[in-house]
Amino acid sequence: MKLPILLCMLVLLCFATVSGQQPSEENGNRVGHRDLAITGCLTKNVHKEYELVDKDGIDNLPYSANIDLDKYVGQAVTLVGRRAASPSAETNAGPVKTHFLVTKVESASGQCRQ
Repeated sequence: MKLPILLCMLVLLCFATVSGQQPSEENGNRVGHRDLAITGCLTKNVHKEYELVDKDGIDNLPYSANIDLDKYVGQAVTLVGRRAASPSAETNAGPVKTHFLVTKVESASGQCRQ
């Protein structure tokens, strides 16, 4: 009699443990990061990297495997996506730049300064 009860408890415990470990699909990603939007002028630097300085003065390096960012260079845009962890000022000799994974591009109002 004790063995079937023990087996039932073991199965329930395993089920509870596995279901508690399932990732959340909140905001379309599995690790709990939230998408954010940054707005500014999309440019390309001398290293052929895309750059966008947002309203907070953060120098972002946008990238995407699915979106052709070339056609937005020189335009005011809003980029939606996820920012990588900011590098430490202690480990970076130059200005701090963060990578930004772009999932969506929207035209923004305003003009880019040449």
